[in-house]
Amino acid sequence: MAFHFSLDAALRVRRGQERVERLKLEAIISEQAQTRATLQEVTEIHFESRRRFQQELGGALAGSELQFEATREANMASVRAALRARLLHLERQRVTQVQVFYKVRRHREVLENLRLRKLDLYRLEQSRREQQQLDDLFLMRQGITRDEYE
Repeated sequence: MAFHFSLDAALRVRRGQERVERLKLEAIISEQAQTRATLQEVTEIHFESRRRFQQELGGALAGSELQFEATREANMASVRAALRARLLHLERQRVTQVQVFYKVRRHREVLENLRLRKLDLYRLEQSRREQQQLDDLFLMRQGITRDEYE
């Protein structure tokens, strides 16, 4: 008789849930990395533009150029602030998702441990049955009935 765990379906569901929650967590982490890279890139562009503008300050600049630079500076600050806010939001999501993932993992581990304990009991019982059969075979060969033996 083969081993059968009555909660196999529940265990499969828990494994699926864990996989889904892990994938969600990985997606959040990936988006965080992309957002950090974008913020780094925008910051580098900002500082490079600022450096060029300061070099051009030595020459004559029209008022419109100064106004354009001020507008560009404000836009860059706005983009950087939005990216930082997005990172903060993603970090909150990541923390929440980590908690969800670990909760689902614990539930799966409980079922997994139960399955392992049941499998150990099954193997022990199987071993006892095999030993009983061997004992019975030995007694039959010796011409002794179980009643006489006990």
